[in-house]
Amino acid sequence: MFFKSDRKSQDQVHGFSHLGEDLRFEGEIDCKGEIEIAGKVKGNIKAKKLRILETGSVKGLVQAADVEVLGYMVGNIESANIHIGEKGIVRGDLHFENNLTVLEGADISGHVQKNKK
Repeated sequence: MFFKSDRKSQDQVHGFSHLGEDLRFEGEIDCKGEIEIAGKVKGNIKAKKLRILETGSVKGLVQAADVEVLGYMVGNIESANIHIGEKGIVRGDLHFENNLTVLEGADISGHVQKNKK
């Protein structure tokens, strides 16, 4: 009755989260879905997909299947696929399994390592 859940509602819960430009967050984030960050986050992030927008910044370890950095990132990234946009800035090591895309204009300082699947 009240506690009954269905698969659709579980999928919606693990869907998409947007952290707005005015948001300042400190702590751990563990999300089964997608996260889009326009504000500032200090702490480690685990997610299915992470997108750091141009106004966004993250300081901490990021572990996600797909990571897109259009803003500022300080810390290591562990991901299957990493995309650094033309205005993206990364200060940390990049560990990826499949694809690493770095657009012209991106600024990266750290080690890059392709891991075996």
